[in-house]
Amino acid sequence: MNLTVLKAIFKRDFVSYFSNPTGYVFICVFVMLSSLAAFWPPEFFGNNLANLDQLSRWMPFILLVYIPAITMSTWAEERRQGTDELLLTLPADDLDVVVGKYLAGVAIYSVALLFSMFSIFLVFSWGLGTPDAGLFVGSYIGYWFVGLAMLSIGMVASFLTSNLTVGFILGVLLNSPLALFGVADLVVRNPAVAQTIRQWSVVEQFADFERGVISLSSVSYFLSIVVVMLYVSVVLIGKRHWAGGEDGEAKGGHFLARTLCMLVVVAALNTVLSTHDLWRQDLTVEQLNSLSDRTVQLVRDLGNDEDVSPIRVDVYVSPSVPAEYAAQKRDLLATLSELSSISGGKIQVSKHEVENFSEEASLAERTYGIEPREVSTKSRGGRSQEEIFLGAAFSSGLDKVVIPFLDKGIPIEYELVRSITTVAQQERKRVGVLKTKVNLNGGFSMQGSTPETQLIRELKKQYDVVEVDPSTPITEKFDVLLAVQPSSLRPEEMDHFVEAVRNGQPTAVFEDPFPLPNFWPNVVGTAQPNPPAGGGMMGMFGGGGPPEPKGDIQQLWNLLGVRMRGDELIWQQYNPYPGAGSFVDAQWIFIGEGNGAINPFSPDDPIVSGLRETLLLIAGSITHKDGAPTEFTPLAVTGNQTGTITVDDLQLASRSGGAILRQVRTGQNYIVAARIEGKPKSAEELSLETLDNVAEGEEDKADAADAPAEEVAELNVVVVTDIDCLADAFFAIREIGTDDDALVEWNFQNVALVLNTLDSLAGDDRFLEVRKREHSHRILAKIEDATLEYRDEALKEREKFVEQATVQISAAQKEFTDKIAQIESRTDLNPVARRQMIEQARIRLGRVRDVKVAELEKQRDRQVRESERALSAQIRGVQDFYKFAAVVLPPILPILLALLVYFHRRESEREGVANTRLRFAKAETTT
Repeated sequence: MNLTVLKAIFKRDFVSYFSNPTGYVFICVFVMLSSLAAFWPPEFFGNNLANLDQLSRWMPFILLVYIPAITMSTWAEERRQGTDELLLTLPADDLDVVVGKYLAGVAIYSVALLFSMFSIFLVFSWGLGTPDAGLFVGSYIGYWFVGLAMLSIGMVASFLTSNLTVGFILGVLLNSPLALFGVADLVVRNPAVAQTIRQWSVVEQFADFERGVISLSSVSYFLSIVVVMLYVSVVLIGKRHWAGGEDGEAKGGHFLARTLCMLVVVAALNTVLSTHDLWRQDLTVEQLNSLSDRTVQLVRDLGNDEDVSPIRVDVYVSPSVPAEYAAQKRDLLATLSELSSISGGKIQVSKHEVENFSEEASLAERTYGIEPREVSTKSRGGRSQEEIFLGAAFSSGLDKVVIPFLDKGIPIEYELVRSITTVAQQERKRVGVLKTKVNLNGGFSMQGSTPETQLIRELKKQYDVVEVDPSTPITEKFDVLLAVQPSSLRPEEMDHFVEAVRNGQPTAVFEDPFPLPNFWPNVVGTAQPNPPAGGGMMGMFGGGGPPEPKGDIQQLWNLLGVRMRGDELIWQQYNPYPGAGSFVDAQWIFIGEGNGAINPFSPDDPIVSGLRETLLLIAGSITHKDGAPTEFTPLAVTGNQTGTITVDDLQLASRSGGAILRQVRTGQNYIVAARIEGKPKSAEELSLETLDNVAEGEEDKADAADAPAEEVAELNVVVVTDIDCLADAFFAIREIGTDDDALVEWNFQNVALVLNTLDSLAGDDRFLEVRKREHSHRILAKIEDATLEYRDEALKEREKFVEQATVQISAAQKEFTDKIAQIESRTDLNPVARRQMIEQARIRLGRVRDVKVAELEKQRDRQVRESERALSAQIRGVQDFYKFAAVVLPPILPILLALLVYFHRRESEREGVANTRLRFAKAETTT
């Protein structure tokens, strides 16, 4: 390759483009179209994400117009001016000419892209928010590669004609498949065919760059197009050597065959790389696309396991989702792409963008039970309801796992990798759920039907869940046994349970001195007696038998070598949610950084290491007995702004509605969760200890000491001093996630704590770290700040309206009550006449009151709606201002450069020309 000639051709084409103001005009148009695509669509402000998703959607179509404008003159202009023969007589190969012209086109496009990149980043930084630098750069690298491919195709179009207009049209036509294949589902009715076509589109191959990932498969796709098209250009420019002769037609067929062979080779290469991507680099600062090391290992193990059938993933998403779900949809598709790329072909992902009420929506419902879910959405200040798809189905062989809907608080990576590994698993682990007064499994009873809890539904996604009846000895061994409030067991049931733990059954114990009745009706605390037997209708009429006896929970604590007082609760003066105000009291035990503990979570235990925050409601505490042989590891510890209160005092305060009495401040760090391992005391030692406790005679102790020794199994138990952390409310909080309109954005990780506990005890460490991972997306922070004042004012106005209406409604109710009381206080009427008058007054005055209350409520609702409309208009005003500025400002720089080049060129043309000739030329022009 002759570098001198290549450099000369490159410089000639590049300088000629920018020495003419027309080139800057094209750049100005490109920058303006880019800004329009990036900031003008309503989804940009609706999604509230500082990224280029909207620009990425439209960029292929923008380039479909802009790239042919660059390439149309590559060779057509040379033919039109007759300079093509001059170029071909240079001492260079045809490849030098083609590469020189191509590199000039690449340089021109790169300059335009840099203008767009600088302008759009400036707009972000000035008035919108700081985007993720890696995501931003990765997107523009992707635009650059898309341009490389389209430039090579446009060059082929230019070699086919000598007319600039025809060259432009041909460039558009030849490049259109790359862009239009991305919307194949709009034309092709068969979803499978449409998916295959989409796979080879620019939109699909650009997806990695759009997410901030540089992958070998995507780079190979675009460079393959460049190589093939440059080869075709060399063939076309060299046509003069073989066309028109005796063997011209044979040569044409020869080169066509070679081109087709090259296409087959590059297609095969890209097909292999699409399932065996050898290199991927996540450029995002927030590591939005990176998988945990454990996830990577799990997926690669699937690829190495020959017994695992290919796993098909059908993901159903709506084409557009509300702002609250935009990040969740992005994470879902990005994570599936990463999982598929590292699976070695074991995970095959099919993406379905489903419109409601379409044929594909019906197919998703019939096949997998995936339906659109109605969600609340906020658009420019207003609230509305919308139905969207956001689900996935996993199948391998005959096994199937379905996630009907991934709410915005669900951890995507965990849900996906768990579903994939579960569907590929030959046999699931088994979790036993001890049958206690806490009915986790639901079912039918005298009080009616009770649904199973969210905890059980979550466990069934991973385990085989078996209910364990402790009325008989527990001889079956489970991977883990879940015991919630075992203190409610009867004496014989307690014996069977303690025996199972003694035999080495891994067990998670959740025991609560004061379960919240809102979560667990009819469940009493550790030291409280069971309610009377019977209940129901018999209890209403005073029937029922005596309360069921409770087993001695002290047996379990002696076995574990721990102390837990069943009549003592702890409190802590720490509230990480000041916005909650008095809603949070001292019995809400927040465990996390900030509560004052040196290590609120054990940094060495995989159950809790890396957790951010959990909440226990009205919990007890646990300590290790001095001299106990078991190993005791604190998992969760309070701060030192703490104290204790008895269960009786709390119940008394709850019944009287007064303040909690006799709070004792201790300043201790209390342990609310711990792991107990190792060999306990033998049954004989525990028997002697029990006899010591009850001060039995020496003869009994001697008999126990003479008993034969028994083999002692290793204990593996985790104790948590609260059962409220298992409530459905915490699962609902996790699903809902954060809400911009919520007064308090709860951010607990109770679900991770509970599931990690069970997994660790079951010896399944696959998901312990994955559950704790969270992604942080950059938002339009400056827009949020600009509208925050409006939101606060609107909220205060709404509160004022509601407060005024409440006062007026209370006054109307009081007026009604006072008038009835006046009639009731009359002594001049006999009882019968007074009752009749009271009844008539109730009807008459009640109607008046109801009409007045209805009018007040109507007025309140009208004022609230007007406030919401005003807020919506103010938010739209802020967004429209930034939208207008974002579109108008970016093209200013290329316009100024165009004017500078124009006047500089005009002055250069006037240099060395006599003034008389300039005046003569001016006079002729005037005439």
